Amino acid sequence: MSDSLRGPGPLHGLWSTTAHPAVIDVAATLGPDFVCLDAQHGTDLSRLTANIFTTMAYYDVPALVRVAQNDPVDIGRALDLGATGVMVPMIDTGEDAARAVAACRYAPVGTRSYGMQTTRVDPLAGDYRPVCATQIETSAALENIDEIASIDGVDWLYIGPADLGLAVGGVPAPDVTKVFDGSHPLATELGDAFKAVVEAAAAHGKLAGLHTSSGQATVIAEKQGFAVACVAADLAEMRSGMANQLNLVRNSD
Repeated sequence: MSDSLRGPGPLHGLWSTTAHPAVIDVAATLGPDFVCLDAQHGTDLSRLTANIFTTMAYYDVPALVRVAQNDPVDIGRALDLGATGVMVPMIDTGEDAARAVAACRYAPVGTRSYGMQTTRVDPLAGDYRPVCATQIETSAALENIDEIASIDGVDWLYIGPADLGLAVGGVPAPDVTKVFDGSHPLATELGDAFKAVVEAAAAHGKLAGLHTSSGQATVIAEKQGFAVACVAADLAEMRSGMANQLNLVRNSD
């Protein structure tokens, strides 16, 4: 399944902060190109179970895990559980990216430790290579974007717009539609940053990704060269859906 996430796109994913089995089951039945489980700002990595990944495999939907940090133990654990790949936050340099890639691969090309896997798939069978998505979220990452993109084994350059907005000018941009329509106070700066990431990805044969959190923003992003997006997040959709229904009944005549 990992090859399907290496291009050419577009790839439309769903984001799960809860990583609850019932939520994952619902998400997988919708047929996204992937589901990313957030083990940085969402559930703890230790709470992810092999059953979650077995459910995803049953529906033939690749599972990614955003690990909490660029740590070989966290990366190895996520892959041992059955993740198709990992998303690694706060990648600032080519060296950071190379370390993340190495943690995804076994010797002699990497540093990942081999053990008895909890999944039914033999990771040494066939051409096994997990997806490695590097998150572009800092000013340093923008300065080193060409170096990061050049690292063999990096598959995605995935922008985290909230942190990138903070880094560029102290204003997060979780709603990227405001960047696209010019209403965000850092629309110009972030627009330039988006363009730089897209160009670096194209130059090195990688996929540019953006955390859009909406179908509307994804449509615009794809026109600007982004090939990967998470178009909805479980808690955000739950909150907005419940709020809409409450507002409807409370504001009715």
